This record gives sequence, C-alpha cells and structure tokens, in this order.
Amino acid sequence: MQPISRRQGLHLLAVGSASVLARPAGAQGNPDVIIVGAGLSGLYAASLLEEQGLRVLVLEGKRRVGGRVFSVDNVPGHPEGGANAIAGPYPRLRSMAERLKIPLVDRLARGPLKRERALVIDGKVISAEAWKDSPRNPFPDDLRTTMPWEYTGKIVSGSDPFTSLDDWYSKDFQSYDVSLHDFLRLRGATDEIIELAVNTNFPDGNSAHDVSMLNIFARDFGQKFRARSGPINMIGKGGNQRIPEGMARTLKTEIRLGTKVVGLRTDKSGVEVRCQDGTNLHARFAICTVPVPVVQQIRFDPVLTGVQARAVKSMLYSLCTQIHIVPTKPFWEDDGLPPGMWTDGPAGMISPNYPGDRPEEITSLTAYARGANATYMDSIGPEAAKAVVVRAIESARPASKGRLKAIHAHSWQLDEFAMGADFMIWKPGQISQFYGNMWAPHGRIHFCGQHTAPNESGMEGAMESGERVALEVLKQI
Repeated sequence: MQPISRRQGLHLLAVGSASVLARPAGAQGNPDVIIVGAGLSGLYAASLLEEQGLRVLVLEGKRRVGGRVFSVDNVPGHPEGGANAIAGPYPRLRSMAERLKIPLVDRLARGPLKRERALVIDGKVISAEAWKDSPRNPFPDDLRTTMPWEYTGKIVSGSDPFTSLDDWYSKDFQSYDVSLHDFLRLRGATDEIIELAVNTNFPDGNSAHDVSMLNIFARDFGQKFRARSGPINMIGKGGNQRIPEGMARTLKTEIRLGTKVVGLRTDKSGVEVRCQDGTNLHARFAICTVPVPVVQQIRFDPVLTGVQARAVKSMLYSLCTQIHIVPTKPFWEDDGLPPGMWTDGPAGMISPNYPGDRPEEITSLTAYARGANATYMDSIGPEAAKAVVVRAIESARPASKGRLKAIHAHSWQLDEFAMGADFMIWKPGQISQFYGNMWAPHGRIHFCGQHTAPNESGMEGAMESGERVALEVLKQI
C-alpha cells in the first residue's frame, strides 16, 4: 500500500469524475458502495465518492456518527472523550471545518496551563523540589529533576533516527522493531524506572512490553514534523464531534444508525453485507472503516487468509476508561497547585479542559485510567469508578473536598463498536511482518480508518485513509 499525497488524491478524483459519472449505478437500485462505519474516514470516503456520482449507503452500529470523535455533550464545555485536538496542519480536516462553517477555537494559549500538573505518589502530592530527593524517585543522578511523565520523551526524542514520515515502515529501520521496554533497558533504564515512567500512565500502549519502537518513533517524529508548521492546537467550537455531524448533514448519502454489520461476503459480482437485524444488503463494493477489534468480530466470506488474517487477529488497542468531573469551585486556587495531576493511583492522569472563550476558564476535569487501571475501573462499574476518582483527588487535594461532581464515565474497550482506545498498537515485530499487506483489498471489500493511515495521525489520519480508499474504489470502477 503506497501512500498517496493529498495533491495526488485530489487530482485523481478530479480527472476521474467524468468517466465515473458515465458508468451505470448498482443493479436494481442497490448502492454502488456500502460503507461500514460513520466515523471521519467513512464519512469522508462517502463524500468523495458521492461527489463522483456514486450511490453510497453508510451503516453505523452506534446511534451517533463520529466514531472515536466523541464530544461529551452532557458535561459543561463538551470535553473530548475521543479525538482531543487538531494538533497539526491537518489540511483535510481544517478544509472540511471551513466548508461546514464550523469555527476552530485556538487553544494554544491554554497549552502551558494544560501541561502543568501536580505529581501525586502514594496518594500524596510531591513538589518538583521535593521529588529530586524523594526515595520514590528511581532516576539516575543526572535525571533526578525529571518528572515521571518527562522521562520517556527525553530518551525517545534524543534517539529518534527518523528523517521522514514514512521511515516507520521502511526496511532501513526494521532493527528498531523491538519493544519500548527492551529499548529503554539497553539505554540504562531499570525495571523500576520503566514501571513508573511508562507503565503507570502510558498513552501509547498498555505496557512498555507491547509496543514497537517503530510505533514510538513514528509518533515522536510526526509531532516534530507537524511542529515545523508552527505551534497548532485547535478544537471545533462546541466540540470536535460537530465536524462529523456537519459532514453527515451535507451528504445526500443515506446513513443508517443502529445498524450492526456482522458479515461481509465478496465475489466477482459484488458484495453482500449481512446485518445483525437479519437484513442483507448488496453493492458493487464495500468499505470497512471499523477498528481492528471490531473487524475481528465480522465474518468474512471468503475468509481472510495469510498475512492479512494473522495481522487482523493479533493487533492490539490500548485500554482507556475516562471519568469526567465538574469542579463546583476552583479548588486549585486555594491550594496553589495546578489543576492537572499525574498520579500512580487508579485515577491515572487528570487533565483540565479549557474550551471557553477565556484561556483560564476550566469547565471540567478528565481522569484517564489506562492499562491495568482501566481494567480495574471497568471491573467495578461506572458509578464505583466515579467514586474512586473523586476520593483519590480529595485525598491528595483536601481543598477539593465537596467540590467535585463526577458526571460521566466512558470505557472505550467496553464500547462494542470501538473495543479499544486511541491508536492501534503495533507490537514488536508486527510492522516488519504485516505492513503493506494488512489492509490490501479483500476481493471487493476495501479497508480504511485512522489505523490504516500511512503518514498522518489522529483525525487527519482518518481523513487521509478515507481519501485513499475512495481512490481505490474509483480505480476498480
């Protein structure tokens, strides 16, 4: 799968328009293309195909569009439960927002406030000054002033060998297809350091053992590459979910919500899509946009084989359970500490949300429990999880007692249409084994989604993959 630049993609879509419009639509009123999933990638593919005159039908298991773009609308400020920010040039996404007349709020002024956080170890706040000499500090003498959340970034950024966005799947760098754990151990990190600095609150995996360094370097270089355009940190006004909602409203294409796909059958004549409600639908092509754990639940006929089957059956997603909390009073003004926290307890990382017109206005806090903490939170249920987080904050920050209202809990791994959070994890050895074959078309079934994007990440990656798959289908038609 060779990446296609945005300029190449738009050119191919433009020159292909007349020939596609001249072709017959699906037989007996069937759509030309059925798209499984109404996230950004599916909606963008639908809009591009629709613009070329194709009849498209979108099926979505949830009762909403957006996929992992999920603004928590029952919490003040509409904090993001999924895609958090437009953190780079993101030309496709920003162009779409402009087309939909959805304002983008610049959050750059809020950046320093959001990055500041209190360190909480064993339920107690430890100041940066005290951390240097704390018995819980596992770092060597030259890194004693390093906070736990800073350690991995320092080591990785100083060691990243990449010079382009496609290096992560280049054969020249396959020697780095090892675990983050092994990489850090070779650079002097003890298991105690790795447990605290990585495994405690790890956004890129569930432990340092389960993620490839190629994956880690790709994230690091991607951030550096996008930073060349200047610092960017924006969000859709009223929440990022307003963007996929706007995309859905502009489509002529039908979107059927609450429709779970359980089977996809492909042959030379077309594709049959089987739904859980017993409906069988037919089209010339199908596009499957759902995350890998959900792909694993779909029955393919003929079955996936070879490298593609092994890849789909073995890919991993990170675990994340969120608790959204509204502070009734700004307790951080009383104790003089930052509102954000990094904890080694079940509450995990606690981040303030600043979506308002005033940079200093905090509308809510989000606690991110990851890995083992996420599993624990899921095991006790949402109401108990809310109580655990509130107690943990109140214990570490007495000024917050009686000032916290936990409103919303969300587990991405318990969501049957996500079954995991954030990004797909490439485990050690998987990129060199699977990349290039994993998302090849399966007969008339094509695949997209942020996890299939070769170069971009986040919401722009989803859009990039939707563009790629639209071109794949157009070439076959």
